[in-house]
Amino acid sequence: MTVSLGAPPRAHVSVAPPRAHDSVAPPRAQLPAPAPRSAPSRDRRFGIVAIVLSATAMGAAGLFGRMATPAGAVLGEALTFGRMAVGAVGMLVLLAFTRRLGQVRRVRLSGSVVAGGVFLGLSLATYLSATVLTDLSRAVVLHYLGPVVATVLARVVLKESITRLDALSLGATFVGMLFAAGFVGGNSAGGEQETLGTVLGVASGIFYGAALLCYRYRSDMPSDVRCFWNFAFGAVATAAMVVVTRPDMSGMTASNWAWAAGFFVVCGLFALGLLVVAGKHLRAAELSGLSYLEVVVALTIGVLAFGEAASTLAVFGSALILVAMALPLLVRRR
Repeated sequence: MTVSLGAPPRAHVSVAPPRAHDSVAPPRAQLPAPAPRSAPSRDRRFGIVAIVLSATAMGAAGLFGRMATPAGAVLGEALTFGRMAVGAVGMLVLLAFTRRLGQVRRVRLSGSVVAGGVFLGLSLATYLSATVLTDLSRAVVLHYLGPVVATVLARVVLKESITRLDALSLGATFVGMLFAAGFVGGNSAGGEQETLGTVLGVASGIFYGAALLCYRYRSDMPSDVRCFWNFAFGAVATAAMVVVTRPDMSGMTASNWAWAAGFFVVCGLFALGLLVVAGKHLRAAELSGLSYLEVVVALTIGVLAFGEAASTLAVFGSALILVAMALPLLVRRR
């Protein structure tokens, strides 16, 4: 009797482990189920908001640059160095906060990564100097020759194909920029200072196109790490420019320094950081098309803040740019 009474507890103990294993097994079998959640990681609407904010902040670079520069001075190299340095430090803080700082050490560098950062720094420095020496509209239009240069170089060097819609969008934008900058039907007369500004604007466009071409390499590198190296090597390039040109910053007032600080944060870390975010959620054609909003923002600031002339052709060119921006968005994503 005592044996029969003790049997049930023993049987209960022997059966319990299988039941525990059976209760754990279903969740393990269901682990592969969350895999489809990785597909919606691209949020097109979020990407559009990010590039609109980025382009708006980038379009304000001329405003911040002019207000941070004392009369008669050209500080594009020095201001861009601060912009790149603050951006690099900000990205380091972001990587440390997200516990991805080790990626900076583990990811292998290459020539395209270094060249992309150097060309970006040179492009932004020459562009900012151009905004001080000539109209904002002309400077930003010449800077945005970059996507045209990058498209041609990608076709020649990388043998990339160009769709008809992308070509139409790019061509319409280019024509609109010519009207908006006054190269067609505008007053082309200018002194030596404006000529220098035009030359620097063309240089900024060429450097920008070279940087965009470099970005087509090393797609394996995480965007945040690539953004940090862009800032870092851009800071190195602009620091070298500062050493060579030795800009005179003795005339900077407290107001100039305040505008410079705003320029470092708004047009540096905020604008370029959001550009990286937008690149994760948008197609290349969408990203390029919407980035032209910077041209319209710069034109508007030039008219409202500095009283620059806006002819009928300039308004027509701005409208043409907006239409061209929308063309890549008409294509449905596969």
